[in-house]
Amino acid sequence: MTRRSSLPVHLPLSLVLLGGCKDDGPDLTATAGTVTAASAGPTSNPSGNPTAGEPTETAGEPTETAGDPTETAGDPTDTGGPPTTGSDDTGEPAGPHALGVIVLGETHLTTVGTASPSVSASFIPDADTGATAACSKTVAGCQIALVPECIGGCGAGEYCGFDDACQSACVPLCDADCGVDEVCYFSSPGVSACKPIESFDAGVLTFFGTPLAITLFPPYVFMSDADSAPFAPGGAAKIQASGATNAGFEAFEREFTGTEFIQTNPTLDKISLADAFGPGDIPVSWIPGNDEITITATVTSEDFKTGTITCEANDAAGNFAVPRGALEAALDGATVSGLTLGITRQRTDRHKDLTTTGTLTGQTVQPVGWLEIVTSSTESHTFEGCGSLTLCGDTCIDTQTSVEHCGGCDEPCVENGPTLCHQGSCAGPTICAACAEETEAGRCKAENDACAQNPECAAIEQCVNDCADDDMSCKLECGEMVQNPAIITLYNDQLYCACASCMNKCLVCPWACDGICVL
Repeated sequence: MTRRSSLPVHLPLSLVLLGGCKDDGPDLTATAGTVTAASAGPTSNPSGNPTAGEPTETAGEPTETAGDPTETAGDPTDTGGPPTTGSDDTGEPAGPHALGVIVLGETHLTTVGTASPSVSASFIPDADTGATAACSKTVAGCQIALVPECIGGCGAGEYCGFDDACQSACVPLCDADCGVDEVCYFSSPGVSACKPIESFDAGVLTFFGTPLAITLFPPYVFMSDADSAPFAPGGAAKIQASGATNAGFEAFEREFTGTEFIQTNPTLDKISLADAFGPGDIPVSWIPGNDEITITATVTSEDFKTGTITCEANDAAGNFAVPRGALEAALDGATVSGLTLGITRQRTDRHKDLTTTGTLTGQTVQPVGWLEIVTSSTESHTFEGCGSLTLCGDTCIDTQTSVEHCGGCDEPCVENGPTLCHQGSCAGPTICAACAEETEAGRCKAENDACAQNPECAAIEQCVNDCADDDMSCKLECGEMVQNPAIITLYNDQLYCACASCMNKCLVCPWACDGICVL
């Protein structure tokens, strides 16, 4: 016999549906998770490019850095070549030189009206050995910093870094046992030794014409509670150095001009989730200017893998599309679930006519000094992805419970009567009945055939089918026709099988299993 949509709704519990379906029912609670980006925006590297291989004397106490040339992601400062903007002394030789880098920066969030100031200064005795380029790869015109991977690991006294060809290699650690007033360095390739701690600086740095009163003493630590920029946009200012006491730059005084503050238009927070996490490039726009633009994007995957890309843009153009291919490449192809965008405008005033003084143990001090005064303005915004949810259009959706997006975007549950979505499947009276019909010739064929071939079981089913859908008394009387528990079990087996097969589709249906299907 064919079971129609009027399957029995609770035969006498003493005889039928003892315990109902063998389950306590599904949990309909959905938890929406979010992943935020790991950082709030790009930061400036006070020393420009990082140091690799040779020991570097920095302002105050020097730090020995041996080998890892990986650049800090989001560094807007380029100290490796001639400037494209700002002022530049001309007529001076472009040969070996010491290098001083002074950075005045301000960072502001798109949604906050205050700026966070930063000021840093660093001096190195020989730019040829102190400003090694970072190891990176180019994807869609943007740079992705490489991470060294040494297969099999490195031995004692080594760490995984890069060689001169940017190939992963085990690099020796400087491991000499030095005193508190000494620092480790390589006296010859692979040979660690100790030398006295020596400073290389430019003495006291005093700024004139800046909104903040700034005076820095070696080792040039800047601290401020001010909510403003350390330079005026487009404003002229001056820096005066008293000169190094031991080794470093001789006294100098130089002028510089602040870059214009960056202002995105529309602001970064107006970028839609569809643009931020969709398949296309991310459009970024700003009020055009005449300096250098660097766009930094830090991305995070659902398993918390993080990557950063940096892209150069034309300031005068006023817009740029952050390539999706580069974002995904930074995560090795994983889907982006968290994103922080930062856009930095910077101006570099470069002076090549300074001089140095003093000597350092085991280190060349170039007599000609170059000075770069960098002003930078950064705006950033963090986007929260959908986490465990699914992005449909510009909205995060739980496709396990959404009637409009059940199981996937734009897959609505459509039928007459009450409908819901459970575990990504549509549920409702019509859907439930259709599923029950399908089980008769499918998964539950054996149970249906067994009842149909037993006259007493078939009589119960015929009786129930003859009852009106809403006539509960009639259906209860059908269950009382047979007093043999074995026949009741035979009939119930059909219902148990159908309930298990159609559980997700029959949460609202014209028949019920205790605790699972509710009319």
